[in-house]
Amino acid sequence: MSITTKTGDDGTTSFLSNERVPKDHPRIECLGTLDELNAFLGAARSAAANSRSGEIIQTIQRDLFVVCGIIAGSMAPVPGTAQLDGWIAELETALPVLRNFVTPGANPISARLHIARTICRRAERRIVSMDRAETVPPELLRYMNRLSDLLFLLARAEEK
Repeated sequence: MSITTKTGDDGTTSFLSNERVPKDHPRIECLGTLDELNAFLGAARSAAANSRSGEIIQTIQRDLFVVCGIIAGSMAPVPGTAQLDGWIAELETALPVLRNFVTPGANPISARLHIARTICRRAERRIVSMDRAETVPPELLRYMNRLSDLLFLLARAEEK
């Protein structure tokens, strides 16, 4: 089976339900941004100096596939924030208190994580926009908000 179906040549695509929508539909915007986030996380994981960061990133990447499924119409449960909260607490304990703004780019891995954080924030904004037109599980918004905090802390940990 070819990856080329030609069904999107007219500027539309489909969800799991086979419903055809324009490629700039709010849910498609969310999915594209989440895909971009996952790709940048893959780049960060491939360069991670800290194996703990790599493990965390890999788990996040798996969670993002679930999130994409939910946006596409799956009824899967939203990944919980408890694990993110645990990692946040772990990293906050290990890092010095932040007293200044952080300028991204201290090293290649932290720079990639900062890019992922900004893409995560964009994905969150896209999901908020989508929520105006169709209901989004509130847990999904919490997950994305917490994820950007975690990515910030991972970037700081890789700068140490």
